[in-house]
Amino acid sequence: RARCSGLDYIALTRLLQDGEKKASPTTAAEVQATGLPVALVRMDSVSSQYKYAQEVKAALEKDALEHQTRLQSKGAAIQKAAADFERRMRINAFVSAEAQQAEQQKIIRMQQEGEALSAQLTQQLGMKQQLMLEDMMKEIRAQLKEYNKDGRYKLILTQVGDNVLYADEALDITDDFIKYLNEHYTSGKATEVK
Repeated sequence: RARCSGLDYIALTRLLQDGEKKASPTTAAEVQATGLPVALVRMDSVSSQYKYAQEVKAALEKDALEHQTRLQSKGAAIQKAAADFERRMRINAFVSAEAQQAEQQKIIRMQQEGEALSAQLTQQLGMKQQLMLEDMMKEIRAQLKEYNKDGRYKLILTQVGDNVLYADEALDITDDFIKYLNEHYTSGKATEVK
């Protein structure tokens, strides 16, 4: 058994402690210093805190509300026409069977037009949502490239839901990246989408 002097023991203890500190980085900068240039961005946080994402969400909600209002108006007109038709049937107000049938066909056409309008508006909203989200993701990727222009990260992963089973919190650059995004955001980008 070899004997250690008091100074050797202290140096060995410090070396072990320094090794433990280096083995468990706690910040993105410390992770980067270890030579593992990997980072993680939580997209749910970006979606809820990035000003562009908030504008996209507000624009889509506004469009959805306008579509809903338009459909409700069309539905109310159909209900009014149907109620009027039923009332006229009860009091036998139609001058002929042909007039009654023509009115009934008019209501059926209105219902079909309402269904077609609903499908059309749903499709338009879906396409607009897809375009806006694609534009936002292009902007996020461009900003991420600019954010990492010094090359400190070689791989930046996104976490959406549970697709990352485990990641050390030191890899998470989400808050810093969101701050960067918002600092470099020009208001109104969401409304520029056609």
